[in-house]
Amino acid sequence: MEIETFLEKSLKNRISFDNAIYLYENFNAIDLLYLAFKIKNEIKNNDRIKLCAIINAKSGKCSENCIFCSQSIHNNCNIPIYPLKSKKEILEYAKKFDGVVERFGIVTSGKKINDDEFTEILEAIELIKEETNLKVCCSLGLLDEEKLKELKKLDVRVHNNLETSKNYFKNICSTHSYEDKVKVIREAKKIGLEVCSGGIFGLGESIEERIKMAFELKELGVDSVPINILHPIEGTKAYQMVKNGEIKPISISDVLKSIALYKIIMPYAEIRLAGGRAYNLKDYQSYSLMALDGLMVGNYLTTKGRILEDDLKMIADFCNLVE
Repeated sequence: MEIETFLEKSLKNRISFDNAIYLYENFNAIDLLYLAFKIKNEIKNNDRIKLCAIINAKSGKCSENCIFCSQSIHNNCNIPIYPLKSKKEILEYAKKFDGVVERFGIVTSGKKINDDEFTEILEAIELIKEETNLKVCCSLGLLDEEKLKELKKLDVRVHNNLETSKNYFKNICSTHSYEDKVKVIREAKKIGLEVCSGGIFGLGESIEERIKMAFELKELGVDSVPINILHPIEGTKAYQMVKNGEIKPISISDVLKSIALYKIIMPYAEIRLAGGRAYNLKDYQSYSLMALDGLMVGNYLTTKGRILEDDLKMIADFCNLVE
């Protein structure tokens, strides 16, 4: 089949798992990126890259044993450790991005936050909404229905990554389950919250499992899909697995093909690129913009991001090319 035959199928949300595998196996990265770009063009969504930024509002001492996470107590990483920042600290950091990004995310380490922390975060959200033009997102672990309803009142987008496919999840974490995450996402969608959920490429998963995650996200109806690429941090189990050859580094071509496929599979979701992009894509980051709706800028949780001005120039140059 010619690649063009998949354009209409994508726009009608009819790309199957077998279609996705066929595309991956029979076309190169540029072909798939071009198809994703044409899909964006048909949806009239290729003229702007939506930007977001985050704050690591509470760092370290996480009880969960995710193999990739530098903040887990099960790993041994040299990172800053601190309790929840005050609402004023969160507000001041958010102000640095006002007028530059569309969304600002408040992220906390740990499986759950306690009631006092949640109250402080709600007050921080109110301040951000009062004093900036930023839309707010929150990544606060496994939230219960009551807390989700409080966030709904403030028109917050909730973030909760699947990280990987249902079948592969047991390989990356055992202290909570894939189903725990799905429960939060379904509850958030049920009460009308927007949901941001994606995962990490390069955890040792097969392309089949990576594509399965895309279809699982699609079935859940998430609004935004952040794609991270494994950046092995010294002290994590994933770092050791890469060093031992148990996890093979993901290639630039594989990253770009996978990003494109996520847009082809989920044409009406916001596909955004986040952590690990500079480490993995190097000089080829701009290629990914063909398939992306959004980009996370600034620093990540415990790793540095690119200089903001460099990202803004890359985006401007890309937009000039496609005008």
